[in-house]
Amino acid sequence: MPSTDWKRIADALNRHLADARLSSQDVARRAGVDRKTVDRLRGGQAVRLQTLAWIEDALRIKLRDAPATAVGDAAPATWGGYRKDAVLEYAGEYTGYRRSFDTPGHLIASYLQIYWDEGVSALRFTDNQHNRADAGRTYAYRFGGDVLIPPNLGILHLVVRSNDGRVRLISTAMPREDRGTLTMKGFILTLNEIRDIGYYPVTSPIVFVKQAADEPVVTGVVKPGDARYAPAEDMLRDTEQRFLAAEVQRRE
Repeated sequence: MPSTDWKRIADALNRHLADARLSSQDVARRAGVDRKTVDRLRGGQAVRLQTLAWIEDALRIKLRDAPATAVGDAAPATWGGYRKDAVLEYAGEYTGYRRSFDTPGHLIASYLQIYWDEGVSALRFTDNQHNRADAGRTYAYRFGGDVLIPPNLGILHLVVRSNDGRVRLISTAMPREDRGTLTMKGFILTLNEIRDIGYYPVTSPIVFVKQAADEPVVTGVVKPGDARYAPAEDMLRDTEQRFLAAEVQRRE
Protein backbone atom coordinates (compact mmCIF):
# COMPACT_ATOMS: atom_id res chain seq x y z
CA MET A 1 0.00 0.00 0.00
CA PRO A 2 1.51 3.41 -0.96
CA SER A 3 2.41 5.75 1.89
CA THR A 4 0.15 8.70 2.61
CA ASP A 5 1.56 12.14 1.78
CA TRP A 6 0.26 14.06 4.82
CA LYS A 7 2.04 17.28 3.81
CA ARG A 8 0.27 17.35 0.44
CA ILE A 9 -3.05 16.55 2.13
CA ALA A 10 -2.53 19.40 4.62
CA ASP A 11 -1.76 21.85 1.82
CA ALA A 12 -4.89 20.81 -0.11
CA LEU A 13 -7.08 20.99 3.00
CA ASN A 14 -5.80 24.41 4.04
CA ARG A 15 -6.35 25.81 0.53
CA HIS A 16 -9.91 24.48 0.53
CA LEU A 17 -10.70 25.88 3.99
CA ALA A 18 -9.27 29.29 3.06
CA ASP A 19 -11.39 29.40 -0.10
CA ALA A 20 -14.52 28.20 1.73
CA ARG A 21 -13.82 30.39 4.79
CA LEU A 22 -14.13 27.45 7.14
CA SER A 23 -12.34 26.95 10.46
CA SER A 24 -11.04 23.79 12.10
CA GLN A 25 -14.06 23.92 14.41
CA ASP A 26 -16.39 24.05 11.40
CA VAL A 27 -14.74 20.93 9.98
CA ALA A 28 -14.83 19.14 13.34
CA ARG A 29 -18.54 19.86 13.73
CA ARG A 30 -19.39 18.67 10.22
CA ALA A 31 -17.26 15.54 10.36
CA GLY A 32 -18.00 14.56 13.97
CA VAL A 33 -14.33 14.55 15.02
CA ASP A 34 -12.26 16.44 17.57
CA ARG A 35 -11.03 19.91 16.61
CA LYS A 36 -7.48 19.02 17.71
CA THR A 37 -7.54 16.17 15.18
CA VAL A 38 -8.39 18.62 12.42
CA ASP A 39 -5.56 20.89 13.58
CA ARG A 40 -3.12 17.96 13.43
CA LEU A 41 -4.23 17.16 9.90
CA ARG A 42 -3.90 20.81 8.87
CA GLY A 43 -0.36 20.77 10.29
CA GLY A 44 0.66 17.81 8.13
CA GLN A 45 0.48 15.19 10.87
CA ALA A 46 -1.01 11.73 10.35
CA VAL A 47 -4.54 10.91 11.50
CA ARG A 48 -6.51 7.68 11.22
CA LEU A 49 -7.54 6.89 7.66
CA GLN A 50 -11.17 6.52 8.74
CA THR A 51 -11.00 10.03 10.26
CA LEU A 52 -9.58 11.36 6.99
CA ALA A 53 -12.42 9.66 5.10
CA TRP A 54 -15.02 11.31 7.39
CA ILE A 55 -13.47 14.75 6.80
CA GLU A 56 -13.42 14.16 3.04
CA ASP A 57 -17.07 13.10 3.12
CA ALA A 58 -18.10 16.08 5.26
CA LEU A 59 -16.36 18.59 2.98
CA ARG A 60 -17.23 16.68 -0.20
CA ILE A 61 -13.66 16.79 -1.43
CA LYS A 62 -10.96 14.19 -2.07
CA LEU A 63 -7.72 14.95 -0.22
CA ARG A 64 -5.75 11.91 -1.29
CA ASP A 65 -5.56 9.89 -4.45
CA ALA A 66 -8.15 7.13 -4.02
CA PRO A 67 -6.66 3.68 -4.72
CA ALA A 68 -8.57 1.35 -6.94
CA THR A 69 -11.16 -0.34 -4.74
CA ALA A 70 -11.48 -4.06 -5.27
CA VAL A 71 -14.64 -5.97 -4.55
CA GLY A 72 -14.74 -6.65 -0.82
CA ASP A 73 -12.59 -3.64 0.16
CA ALA A 74 -15.50 -1.62 1.52
CA ALA A 75 -18.26 -2.56 3.95
CA PRO A 76 -21.92 -2.50 2.85
CA ALA A 77 -23.85 0.69 3.56
CA THR A 78 -25.77 -1.09 6.35
CA TRP A 79 -22.45 -1.52 8.20
CA GLY A 80 -21.51 2.13 7.61
CA GLY A 81 -19.73 1.83 4.26
CA TYR A 82 -16.27 2.08 5.84
CA ARG A 83 -13.17 1.18 3.83
CA LYS A 84 -11.19 -1.91 4.74
CA ASP A 85 -7.81 -0.15 4.71
CA ALA A 86 -9.15 2.49 7.11
CA VAL A 87 -10.31 0.07 9.82
CA LEU A 88 -7.94 -2.92 9.72
CA GLU A 89 -5.90 -1.42 12.58
CA TYR A 90 -8.93 -2.01 14.83
CA ALA A 91 -8.77 -5.76 14.20
CA GLY A 92 -7.22 -7.81 16.98
CA GLU A 93 -7.76 -9.10 20.50
CA TYR A 94 -9.10 -6.99 23.35
CA THR A 95 -9.89 -7.44 27.03
CA GLY A 96 -13.24 -5.88 27.90
CA TYR A 97 -14.11 -4.68 31.40
CA ARG A 98 -17.63 -3.87 32.60
CA ARG A 99 -19.42 -3.78 35.92
CA SER A 100 -20.96 -7.00 37.18
CA PHE A 101 -24.71 -7.09 36.70
CA ASP A 102 -25.10 -9.39 39.72
CA THR A 103 -22.43 -8.45 42.30
CA PRO A 104 -21.87 -4.76 43.17
CA GLY A 105 -18.21 -3.82 43.39
CA HIS A 106 -17.02 -6.56 41.04
CA LEU A 107 -15.98 -6.24 37.41
CA ILE A 108 -16.30 -8.74 34.57
CA ALA A 109 -13.46 -9.30 32.10
CA SER A 110 -14.32 -10.64 28.66
CA TYR A 111 -12.39 -11.56 25.53
CA LEU A 112 -13.22 -9.60 22.37
CA GLN A 113 -11.84 -10.40 18.94
CA ILE A 114 -12.47 -8.08 15.98
CA TYR A 115 -11.69 -9.37 12.49
CA TRP A 116 -12.41 -8.63 8.82
CA ASP A 117 -14.97 -11.12 7.52
CA GLU A 118 -14.45 -11.63 3.78
CA GLY A 119 -17.89 -13.27 3.56
CA VAL A 120 -19.71 -10.02 4.35
CA SER A 121 -16.87 -7.59 3.49
CA ALA A 122 -17.02 -5.94 6.91
CA LEU A 123 -15.64 -6.10 10.43
CA ARG A 124 -17.26 -8.64 12.72
CA PHE A 125 -16.55 -9.70 16.29
CA THR A 126 -16.83 -12.45 18.87
CA ASP A 127 -17.17 -11.78 22.61
CA ASN A 128 -16.46 -14.55 25.13
CA GLN A 129 -16.85 -14.61 28.91
CA HIS A 130 -16.32 -17.37 31.44
CA ASN A 131 -17.43 -16.30 34.90
CA ARG A 132 -17.47 -18.25 38.15
CA ALA A 133 -19.76 -16.91 40.88
CA ASP A 134 -18.73 -17.03 44.57
CA ALA A 135 -21.36 -19.74 45.07
CA GLY A 136 -19.48 -21.91 42.58
CA ARG A 137 -21.83 -21.67 39.64
CA THR A 138 -20.14 -21.13 36.27
CA TYR A 139 -21.51 -18.97 33.46
CA ALA A 140 -20.10 -19.25 29.93
CA TYR A 141 -21.15 -16.73 27.30
CA ARG A 142 -20.32 -16.43 23.63
CA PHE A 143 -21.68 -13.71 21.40
CA GLY A 144 -20.94 -12.93 17.78
CA GLY A 145 -22.03 -9.98 15.71
CA ASP A 146 -21.34 -7.06 13.43
CA VAL A 147 -19.15 -3.97 13.78
CA LEU A 148 -21.10 -0.93 12.55
CA ILE A 149 -19.30 2.40 12.06
CA PRO A 150 -21.80 5.08 10.99
CA PRO A 151 -20.13 7.85 8.97
CA ASN A 152 -19.28 11.19 10.57
CA LEU A 153 -20.38 10.29 14.12
CA GLY A 154 -17.09 9.12 15.68
CA ILE A 155 -18.70 6.07 17.27
CA LEU A 156 -18.55 2.32 16.80
CA HIS A 157 -21.31 -0.22 17.49
CA LEU A 158 -20.83 -3.90 18.35
CA VAL A 159 -24.21 -5.41 17.58
CA VAL A 160 -25.54 -8.93 18.14
CA ARG A 161 -28.56 -9.38 15.87
CA SER A 162 -30.22 -12.73 16.51
CA ASN A 163 -32.64 -14.55 14.24
CA ASP A 164 -35.48 -14.19 16.76
CA GLY A 165 -35.28 -10.41 17.19
CA ARG A 166 -33.08 -10.10 20.26
CA VAL A 167 -30.38 -7.42 20.17
CA ARG A 168 -27.33 -6.84 22.34
CA LEU A 169 -25.62 -3.50 21.76
CA ILE A 170 -22.28 -2.04 22.78
CA SER A 171 -21.61 1.52 21.63
CA THR A 172 -18.16 3.07 22.09
CA ALA A 173 -16.14 6.03 20.96
CA MET A 174 -13.81 5.15 18.10
CA PRO A 175 -10.63 3.37 19.21
CA ARG A 176 -8.03 5.80 20.55
CA GLU A 177 -4.52 5.47 21.89
CA ASP A 178 -4.31 5.84 25.66
CA ARG A 179 -0.70 5.83 26.85
CA GLY A 180 0.31 3.80 23.80
CA THR A 181 -2.56 1.28 24.01
CA LEU A 182 -5.62 1.26 21.77
CA THR A 183 -8.79 1.56 23.87
CA MET A 184 -12.53 1.85 23.25
CA LYS A 185 -14.82 3.35 25.90
CA GLY A 186 -18.61 3.23 25.88
CA PHE A 187 -21.71 1.50 27.21
CA ILE A 188 -23.34 -1.91 26.90
CA LEU A 189 -27.09 -2.43 26.78
CA THR A 190 -29.02 -5.67 26.57
CA LEU A 191 -32.62 -6.57 27.32
CA ASN A 192 -32.08 -10.34 27.29
CA GLU A 193 -28.56 -11.46 28.06
CA ILE A 194 -29.23 -15.14 28.62
CA ARG A 195 -32.32 -17.22 29.28
CA ASP A 196 -31.26 -18.78 32.61
CA ILE A 197 -30.91 -15.32 34.20
CA GLY A 198 -34.15 -13.84 32.88
CA TYR A 199 -35.48 -10.97 30.87
CA TYR A 200 -34.54 -7.55 32.22
CA PRO A 201 -32.63 -4.49 31.01
CA VAL A 202 -29.00 -4.32 32.02
CA THR A 203 -26.50 -1.59 31.24
CA SER A 204 -22.94 -0.77 32.25
CA PRO A 205 -20.03 1.37 31.14
CA ILE A 206 -17.51 -0.78 29.30
CA VAL A 207 -13.93 -0.35 28.16
CA PHE A 208 -11.91 -2.49 25.75
CA VAL A 209 -8.11 -2.57 25.89
CA LYS A 210 -6.23 -4.01 22.91
CA GLN A 211 -3.85 -6.79 23.84
CA ALA A 212 -0.25 -7.16 22.74
CA ALA A 213 0.37 -10.14 20.47
CA ASP A 214 2.03 -12.20 23.23
CA GLU A 215 -0.28 -11.08 26.07
CA PRO A 216 -2.92 -13.59 27.24
CA VAL A 217 -6.51 -12.53 27.83
CA VAL A 218 -7.87 -13.67 31.22
CA THR A 219 -11.66 -13.57 31.50
CA GLY A 220 -13.96 -13.83 34.50
CA VAL A 221 -14.73 -11.93 37.70
CA VAL A 222 -12.25 -9.19 38.66
CA LYS A 223 -12.41 -8.34 42.38
CA PRO A 224 -10.90 -5.41 44.31
CA GLY A 225 -7.27 -6.25 44.99
CA ASP A 226 -6.72 -7.80 41.57
CA ALA A 227 -3.96 -5.89 39.71
CA ARG A 228 -6.38 -5.27 36.83
CA TYR A 229 -9.13 -3.83 39.01
CA ALA A 230 -7.91 -0.29 39.77
CA PRO A 231 -7.00 0.78 36.20
CA ALA A 232 -10.20 -0.73 34.79
CA GLU A 233 -12.31 0.87 37.53
CA ASP A 234 -10.73 4.27 36.80
CA MET A 235 -11.60 4.03 33.11
CA LEU A 236 -15.17 2.91 33.84
CA ARG A 237 -15.71 5.70 36.35
CA ASP A 238 -14.34 8.24 33.87
CA THR A 239 -16.80 7.00 31.24
CA GLU A 240 -19.70 7.24 33.69
CA GLN A 241 -18.75 10.74 34.79
CA ARG A 242 -18.45 11.99 31.22
CA PHE A 243 -21.82 10.48 30.30
CA LEU A 244 -23.61 11.74 33.40
CA ALA A 245 -22.12 15.23 33.05
CA ALA A 246 -23.33 15.40 29.44
CA GLU A 247 -26.78 14.16 30.46
CA VAL A 248 -27.10 16.72 33.27
CA GLN A 249 -25.99 19.49 30.91
CA ARG A 250 -28.52 18.36 28.29
CA ARG A 251 -31.37 18.46 30.81
CA GLU A 252 -30.38 21.92 31.99
